[in-house]
Amino acid sequence: MKILRDIRAMIWPTQVCALLPFFSGEEHEENFRLSKWGRWYGRVIAALLLVSSALLCQDVLFASLEYKLVASSLGDTEEINRTIETLFCICSYTMMVLSSVHNGSKHWSTLRDIARIDEYLEVNGFRESYSCRLLGALVAATSTSVVLVAFYYVHFLSGIGSRRQWILMLVYSLQMLYSGVFAVYLRTILKNLALRIEFLNRRLDEFTRQERRSRRNDRENWRELSNLIEVFCKFRYITENMNCVAGVGLLFYFGFSFYTVTNQSYLAFSTLTAQQSADMADTMGLSCAWVLAETVTMAVICSSCDCLASEANTTSQILARVYGKSKEFQNIIDKFLTKSIKQDVQFTAYGFFAIDNSTLFKIFSAVTTYLVILIQFKQLEDSKVEEVEV
Repeated sequence: MKILRDIRAMIWPTQVCALLPFFSGEEHEENFRLSKWGRWYGRVIAALLLVSSALLCQDVLFASLEYKLVASSLGDTEEINRTIETLFCICSYTMMVLSSVHNGSKHWSTLRDIARIDEYLEVNGFRESYSCRLLGALVAATSTSVVLVAFYYVHFLSGIGSRRQWILMLVYSLQMLYSGVFAVYLRTILKNLALRIEFLNRRLDEFTRQERRSRRNDRENWRELSNLIEVFCKFRYITENMNCVAGVGLLFYFGFSFYTVTNQSYLAFSTLTAQQSADMADTMGLSCAWVLAETVTMAVICSSCDCLASEANTTSQILARVYGKSKEFQNIIDKFLTKSIKQDVQFTAYGFFAIDNSTLFKIFSAVTTYLVILIQFKQLEDSKVEEVEV
């Protein structure tokens, strides 16, 4: 199956993380099945993460003072923000797995539908594929840097006990692992889907350059156009299914990323403006690593969703040029427009907001707004401390 060959580099890591179900019969779509033990593997991983996350959230929430990264240098506002960030971190990777396991059957059926369409595409000369090696390496490098920098601060600079050091590093590691694998997998499969739609758009565009020759040619062209439009309808359905499969994970990931970028930017500002003494250690390095990693990961996801949506929405523009070629063309195009082009294709975070290239700009605009608010709270807190000292 071509789709599995195209994403084979990400299949095993995604399956091990329980973000993609295990399957069998990869050689042909008729034998393509969900493996029984693979279903139980996903359920066991999801159950383990759910139970462990509940216990970790309880410990972080009710023993937050034991998780102070730099005990002497942070105020109450910073510590509350860091506790909330850790809770978001736990919820983020847990919900990615729970939603992926819950939608495992739909995920499998979506891959099977793509494989069926690939048979038609390969007969017509489709050979393209997309590899995400460079971006995957970049995401892996930035994610690893967060874990390494966090280990340095947690192990060497913090006063956290050894047991809670392991807990905190486990939480950070799981978050970076799941967000990185999730982002690179989405990049790989969405770009491969975009290549397929681009190939169909090129074939559709050929109708705009054809001259009307005979009634027989019109009938042949009508059949080919009907087949193309049917495939386009199937790809719109596949795109909606992929959005449904990834929607909850995207929502919780972007929620965590937004809060983390805001909080870490604020901590970096607090470090720059604080009066440092010899016994105080700052967290500037960790803040920079977090912001860089989350920015790269969000950019990968946003560009992937935008690429697929833009290519899918190009179809209507090409159809508008084909519309005037023949009366038969107009009839079949009208049906497609009535069914499928009422709304533009777009990826959303479970319907809460659209994800495209503008999303990253909107997030950083919101981050700037919240930073101003947090800085004002910080100044108010500092002024109260000064009044008490006087």
